Amino acid sequence: VGVVEVEALASEEMMPGVVSLPHGWGHARPGVQMDIARQQPGVSSNDLTDERQLDVSGNAALNGVPVQVSAA
Repeated sequence: VGVVEVEALASEEMMPGVVSLPHGWGHARPGVQMDIARQQPGVSSNDLTDERQLDVSGNAALNGVPVQVSAA
């Protein structure tokens, strides 16, 4: 959903098989009215996930999102 591909940095400090992408940064989409958030560079999990996918409590599903990682 949304952006199909994002660019991120890799680190050997992360556990193998783990991807960590922050939630809530990179609000550069047209029409976003969050001035401070819009000033932050980069992408976020918001750019990849479906805002209509909810967990059992009704919150946005932010964990367990399947990804595929490849070298640029």
